[in-house]
Amino acid sequence: MNARPRDSSTRSGRACSAALIVALLFALSGCARPQINSSTPSAIAGKNPWTIHGVLRFSEQEEPNSLLKMFSNQESADDVTALLFEPFFRFDDRGRPVPALATQFPTVANGLVSKDGLRITIKLRPNALWSDGAPVTADDIIFTWHAIMNPENPVTHTAGYDKIKAIVARGPHQVTIVLRMPFAPAVYLFCEGDYPPLPAHLLRNFRTLNNIAYDAAPVGDGPFVLRHWEHGSELVFAANPRYWRGKPKLDEVRIKIIPSTTTALQLLRTHEIDVIDGVPKPQVRELNGIDGIAVRTHLIAAYRHLDFNLKNPILADVAVRRAVARGIDYERIMQTVYAGYAERAATDIPPFSWAANGLAPIPYDPAAARRMLDEANWHPGPDGVRVKSGARLALTISTAAGNRAAESAEAMIEQQLKAIGVELSIKNYAGPLLFDEHGPLFGGTYDMAWIENSEGVDPDDLASWGCDYFPHRGANTDFYCNPRVDALLRDAQRSAVQARRRRDYEQAWAIMLDEVPAVIVYWDKSVVAANSDLRNYAMSPVVTDFWNCWEWEI
Repeated sequence: MNARPRDSSTRSGRACSAALIVALLFALSGCARPQINSSTPSAIAGKNPWTIHGVLRFSEQEEPNSLLKMFSNQESADDVTALLFEPFFRFDDRGRPVPALATQFPTVANGLVSKDGLRITIKLRPNALWSDGAPVTADDIIFTWHAIMNPENPVTHTAGYDKIKAIVARGPHQVTIVLRMPFAPAVYLFCEGDYPPLPAHLLRNFRTLNNIAYDAAPVGDGPFVLRHWEHGSELVFAANPRYWRGKPKLDEVRIKIIPSTTTALQLLRTHEIDVIDGVPKPQVRELNGIDGIAVRTHLIAAYRHLDFNLKNPILADVAVRRAVARGIDYERIMQTVYAGYAERAATDIPPFSWAANGLAPIPYDPAAARRMLDEANWHPGPDGVRVKSGARLALTISTAAGNRAAESAEAMIEQQLKAIGVELSIKNYAGPLLFDEHGPLFGGTYDMAWIENSEGVDPDDLASWGCDYFPHRGANTDFYCNPRVDALLRDAQRSAVQARRRRDYEQAWAIMLDEVPAVIVYWDKSVVAANSDLRNYAMSPVVTDFWNCWEWEI
C-alpha cells in the first residue's frame, strides 16, 4: 500500500509500513550488514574552521508533533524515531533491509517464515537495552502490538498489524508473529519508518499512550537519547552509551526547526547548520561551488503523480483521461520546473525495486489526444474549448498552496491542455486541508491533483487502487475500481514468490496504464547539502537518511 498522499517543497517523505515496501521478500536468503567506511578515528581533523567536532546540526522544516511514530505521519518523525528507537530492520543506501533489533531477516529459506506464510519468527538482540538499563524483550513486542490495536490510541494506521492473530513469546528474545492469512509485507512490521517496539515496563499501565509525558521525553533503545526539546526551535540528542552497537561516533545531534527553506539555506551558507536534507531544486545551483559545502543527489522512492477523480462524470470517461494524459509534456515540466532532478516513471514501483518492470510511460502526444477527444464526441466550441451534449470540457487542478514548483507545473499544464481543447482552472488548497481526511482528496471533491507520494519497501499498493479501499477505508482517492486489477494485487499480497508477485504487478499496471486512473509522472531525486567534513552519511532511497546515524562523524 502507498502512504497517504502528501506533498512537500523539500524532502519527500519515505514511509515504511506493513502496507508499504521495495526490497527483499520471503524468498530472500537473508541480508548482510552493509560495509560502510568507519575506520576514520572519531576525532577526525576537519578542514572547515566552523565545524564543531562531534556535533552535527540539521535543519528540519517541520517539528514532529510526537516522538512516537505511531502518532505521527511526518517526515521529521521518521528522522527522530531513527535516532531514539531501534526497529527490527533499518534500510540502507540501496533500500535493503539491515537487521537491527532483529538479528536476522526472516525468510522461508532460513526457516524463520513458515512455508504457508502464516508464521514469522523474529530473533531479538540479547544485548539490546532501553536507555534506562532495562533489557529489550519479547514482552515489549507483544505490548507494542496491543498498543497499536488499542482503540484508545489514535495511531496513524493499523494496516498489516490488523492481520496479526497473535504474537507468541519463545523465551525472552524471540517472538513468533502468527497471521490470520498470508500477507507478504508482514516481514516489515515494526520496521524503520513504521512503529518500533516500545518499553512495556514503563507504559503497560497507561490506558492510552497519546498525550502522556513519555511522548515528549521517551526512553528508547536507539543510538541517541533526547537531551533537550525547545518547542518550535530545536531538539538536542546525546549519544546513548547503552546502545547495543556501542556508543555512536557523534556526541550530539541537534535538529533545528526552520520552516523557511530560504532561511535554512542562509544558515547553511553562514555555517550555523551542517545539513539540509532536501534542497529545493531551483536553489541547488546556488550551493554548487561554495567552499566547505558538499552537494549530493540520489534517487528516492517518492513519485509525482497526476490524479483523476473518477467520481467526476467527465473524468469517468476513459477517453478523456487518456487524452488528458497525452496532452501534457512531462519531460518539459521535469526539466523546466524541477531542474531535471527527476526520472520519468510509468508505475508506482520504484526503478530500483525487485518488482520493477519494463512498462513504458504514457507518452506526450497532443495529436493523439485531439483524435481521442474527437472520437469521443468532444468537439471544439467557438472559443476552442471542447463541448459534448452541451457540457464544456472544463476541469480544475489542485496542489498544496505555496508549493511554488507545483504551482508552476500547474500553470504549464493549464497551457498545454488548452492546446487540445481542455479548459483547466487552478484551485489550490492549504496543505493541511488538501490532505486532511475530510479534505478534497479524501472527500472526492477535486477534479485533478498534482501531488507527491512516498513508496516504502514493498510494492504492495492494493490500498491505493483497490475497489474496497475508497476513503475512508483506504487511500484510493482516485475512486478507481477494476476487478481484474483487484484480483492481481490481492494475489501479489498473498504470495511469497517474488517472480509471481512481479508478474502480478506488471499485469495490473498494464491495465492501469491503459485505463489511466492516474499518471505516475516521475521519481524524485533528493538533494542533500552538507558540511564537507561530514563522514559516513549514506543517503537511503526509502524512509530516512538517518538509518546509520551511529556511524556518522564530523
